[in-house]
Amino acid sequence: MSRVFNANMFRLRRNSLFWWSVILTGLITAGLVLLDSSAINGSITNYELENIALSGAPFVQFICAAVIVLFIGTDNSQNTIRGKLIVGNERKGIYFADVMTGIIIGCSINAAWLVGGLSGAPILGFWKMEPAKAFMYIIMSFVCTVSISAIAALIGVLVQRRSAAVAAAFMAVFVLILCANTVYERLSNNEEDAAVNFVDGEPVFEIVKNPDYVDGPMRMAFELALNVNPMGVSVSLSNRDLDDPTASLVGTAFITIFVSSLGAAAFRRKDLR
Repeated sequence: MSRVFNANMFRLRRNSLFWWSVILTGLITAGLVLLDSSAINGSITNYELENIALSGAPFVQFICAAVIVLFIGTDNSQNTIRGKLIVGNERKGIYFADVMTGIIIGCSINAAWLVGGLSGAPILGFWKMEPAKAFMYIIMSFVCTVSISAIAALIGVLVQRRSAAVAAAFMAVFVLILCANTVYERLSNNEEDAAVNFVDGEPVFEIVKNPDYVDGPMRMAFELALNVNPMGVSVSLSNRDLDDPTASLVGTAFITIFVSSLGAAAFRRKDLR
């Protein structure tokens, strides 16, 4: 594994796709945050830099997935894999070396996004949230990226054609975001809601139970679904609403381990004829 990983790192250091992805992610993020910060400067509404900087959390994962798949796909021909096996590498080592490489790519892009998000600091100041909470949000953004990187590495290794692999990676992230948004919105419904009735022509306000509120075992199931979905963390980050980081960490770690184990088992049986 170490030899394959070292070879991947040597190739990564010389890879223009990787470096341009990191640079452009930081620059584009900085530009968008700076424009938004300038647009709301002086507004009577209390805006904070983290509200703008974290809003793009889900979309960064698209970039991570695409770059990982493209990088791994350039070295994923059957002849190349057979050559690695001939010199004494094991399939498991090859696969996990690619997973580790994907994680480094994803975390580098995620770091560029976080740094670029500080561009609005001269206008709005730095993050206003407590340092411990800010540190937790930053850590969880990398946790999400690690899980998405593992999924992208699986796709990059198992799907032979790079165009098909990129399409599959985009679709996987899109489906995860769609599911996370749907579950998050259901969990965000208030238990009670205000209703207006007219009595003798006069409006009367009363508090009624919200029919869209999810409670009981169904709410527990929805929370579990959000926590095990890597993009559930990202959606919560974008809404500054990561209430249970421990559950999110455990759920995302489980998916990362499961996907990596599944990929290693599938790669072990991949036909290289």
